[in-house]
Amino acid sequence: MTTNAIDPILAEFGPDTISARLVRAMFGAMPFAPPQLPYASLAQCAANVPGASPALAANALVLAARSEVQSALEAARMIDTGDAGIAVYSGVQSAFRLFFGGGLAAIDTDTEQGVDAALKLVALAYLTHQLFPGAPQEAVQALVSTSAGQTIGYYYAAVEVVLPFADNALSGTGNVIQTLLSRHGQAAMGKLGALPGGGQMAGAAQGVLGALVAPIEGAVRQVMPHARQIAGSAQQYLPGVLGAADKVAGAVSAGADALPVYRYLGARLAAEACVLRAARGAVG
Repeated sequence: MTTNAIDPILAEFGPDTISARLVRAMFGAMPFAPPQLPYASLAQCAANVPGASPALAANALVLAARSEVQSALEAARMIDTGDAGIAVYSGVQSAFRLFFGGGLAAIDTDTEQGVDAALKLVALAYLTHQLFPGAPQEAVQALVSTSAGQTIGYYYAAVEVVLPFADNALSGTGNVIQTLLSRHGQAAMGKLGALPGGGQMAGAAQGVLGALVAPIEGAVRQVMPHARQIAGSAQQYLPGVLGAADKVAGAVSAGADALPVYRYLGARLAAEACVLRAARGAVG
């Protein structure tokens, strides 16, 4: 039997895990968000497709064993934990504290928060490149055609942009994402390029990054009017979310987000990408 790296990650995130509950809580305040279909394996994900068949599931399983999928899953893990030379200090903890504490970051001046947000967007571009072959616009169109692709885009927009940079997103008449990349994209690419293999990763992401700006900006504009409801419902539904994150010893000092939401969403994205490609006739 063909093995894949997606199933073990999906199995880590049952419906009662804090990452899954956080996403459900936040998305409950987004009337435009896609439904979060329950599945705990690639086979279950494939069964959600109209006209699902054993052949479809088998082809998706073969695609899931490819090295591109493994590298995408590793990139998703890295967004949460940081890696040697990359400190990821932003995330749900800082986003909620900035929003509720009134100490909102400024895209122009808050370098640490801005670089991390740009770095995560570069990583999302890399995930898109690895999971959806084709020209950049084709890859991004495939990404946003999946429920998981929309979900990860809305989550990024909410946690990395709208909550920490709410004033910029609300008052800015220009493109918030383009401004973020203009200010901090070079530094983010430099951080990534300093890692072993990071230069290749940054190069792969660069081609898709431009095509990703418009849909992520659109997600920011959709999320912005619901920012207070999103933050409030998550806090109300998960009153211990910030406390739970604080209890992970050394998480912030180690550059880690204590809630591995991108690992969770990245595995779902990889599963849905493999199923979509299989449905379109791709085989391993």
